[in-house]
Amino acid sequence: MDFCPKCGSMLQTTKKASSTLCCPKCKYQKPMDHKESNKKISLPLSKAAEITVIDQSKEALLRQLPTIHLVCEKCGNTESETWNVEAADETIHSTITFFRCTKCKTTRRESG
Repeated sequence: MDFCPKCGSMLQTTKKASSTLCCPKCKYQKPMDHKESNKKISLPLSKAAEITVIDQSKEALLRQLPTIHLVCEKCGNTESETWNVEAADETIHSTITFFRCTKCKTTRRESG
């Protein structure tokens, strides 16, 4: 990586001639050495990301939303998660209540 001797910006390859480095600010140009054109940058590999697999039988333990007894119109399940959202309109002060079936994940809403 080279920097411009005039303004200190990082030199970039030009679209017209890939063998020339050019400053994007002051337009200083420098011919690229053959060694620099074949230079490879290697970055150290970090530790592989861990993937957590959640068993469906333990999924209910991880729920953060409260559940209520409500029959789902789609699958007939009797348990739904619920949460409230305030209406975005400033002239109307209302709350929208959402219900999501814990089995089929169908979501419905009620304005109140």
